[in-house]
Amino acid sequence: MSDLKAKRLAAGISGSVFCVKTGISRSRLSLIERGYTTPAPEEAARLSAALDQLIQAKSLIEQVAASVGWPMPADR
Repeated sequence: MSDLKAKRLAAGISGSVFCVKTGISRSRLSLIERGYTTPAPEEAARLSAALDQLIQAKSLIEQVAASVGWPMPADR
C-alpha cells in the first residue's frame, strides 16, 4: 500500500472526495495508490497538499462539532 493511500485511509478520507479535491479520476488515483504508475513530481506535490488540506478541514469540522455537542461517528 502506498504512503498516500495509507495516509488517506488513516484519515478516513474517501477516494471519491480526494479525487474531487485533486481533479484526478478515481481510476488514476487507484493506479497511483497501487503503484502501477508514478505521478510526476508536480502532481505528487499537488496530491500531498490536497490530502493535507482535507485532513486539516476534517479536523476543524470535528472540533466545531464537538464544541457544539454534535455526536461524531466513532473512528473506523
